[in-house]
Amino acid sequence: MLHEPETASPRPVVTRLVFNSDPMEVRNVLIAARKAWRADGLNDDHCGMAEQVIAEALNNVVEHAQAERPGGKIVLETRRNADALECRIMDDGAPMPDDQLPKGELADVSATPLDDLPEGGFGWFLIRTLTCGLNYRRVGDWNHLSFTILA
Repeated sequence: MLHEPETASPRPVVTRLVFNSDPMEVRNVLIAARKAWRADGLNDDHCGMAEQVIAEALNNVVEHAQAERPGGKIVLETRRNADALECRIMDDGAPMPDDQLPKGELADVSATPLDDLPEGGFGWFLIRTLTCGLNYRRVGDWNHLSFTILA
């Protein structure tokens, strides 16, 4: 994992983390990112929300775009502004189906017994709910996902 903070001026601070597609690397990146955000004054609630959203997105990259291919590359960039955390995730994995983000709609599980509730399928709903400006595009062989988390 490579950590490259950039500081052209006192604000905004950009944190750039480059790492391999691996669940343990995702965990380490989340720890490093949270530490950088806290050092830059982001409060615990905002850090927790950002960590949750980014964890969902990164785990999707590892499991789906990279299909658990350990050699895949992922880049996480965050830019801290006064009222928001701008995020960009790039990876060299497979593109999104139909080059579009999943809708992230919740299935009606009101009549589903507790033991039969699905374990997954809530990630894109969470990402869409907790972010604004969500955007996906394919650039060459790389996926680019960007979003903003408001403070």
